[in-house]
Amino acid sequence: MIEWSQLTNEEIAALDRRLPVILPLGLIEAHGPHLAVSVDTDTATYFARRVAENTKAILLPTVHYGFADEMREYVGTLGVSFETMSQVLADLAGILCFQGFKNQIWLSGHGANSVPAECALHKLWREWPDLHACYWNYWTVAGLTGISHADKGETEIAAAVGTRFHAERARDFHVEKPWYRIRSRAALQPDSGGVNGQPTLASIEEGNAAREKIVEVLTVKVQAIIQQESGA
Repeated sequence: MIEWSQLTNEEIAALDRRLPVILPLGLIEAHGPHLAVSVDTDTATYFARRVAENTKAILLPTVHYGFADEMREYVGTLGVSFETMSQVLADLAGILCFQGFKNQIWLSGHGANSVPAECALHKLWREWPDLHACYWNYWTVAGLTGISHADKGETEIAAAVGTRFHAERARDFHVEKPWYRIRSRAALQPDSGGVNGQPTLASIEEGNAAREKIVEVLTVKVQAIIQQESGA
């Protein structure tokens, strides 16, 4: 596996610039009483590493502090504004472009990171019109569209990748959202820690199966990118 942080600058200089780099994007965020706040960072890091192991893609260090959106008022959440996150992504992607790494996959464990990512791309294209970059939420790309925050599905995947999980503390909550876009989940539902679903039904076996499906789908997609960019 090619892991950026474990290489010397001379070793990085010798890398094939056609290979995509994978940038894991997380967030330290409340995920109810049953999951550690590291969920989004754990999942992004895990899937990025597994895919890098399965392909020739280059694994970059994880961005831990993503965009803290409607969960920001829950105790335990540590993140930044969308403006700050957008600038961080633009700066990181820009310096990668400067060094010749213009094929980039931004792999996120936190859905709302898509907001600053979209803004960052439009900034980047002004200076680097030949940048080839994509933003992926790991679960959406794998077709797991029914997952909600800290629910059964996310709890299973988090446990499967090694996030600290307290099954005995899990409590089910269902969020009744109004017709308008909410600013704060804590204002709407102060006692849940952001849970929206039934984590009490989480199955380790189903989590392991979902984890391997995600790895398989992401691996195929990255392999296709490598083949296309290499002209093979």
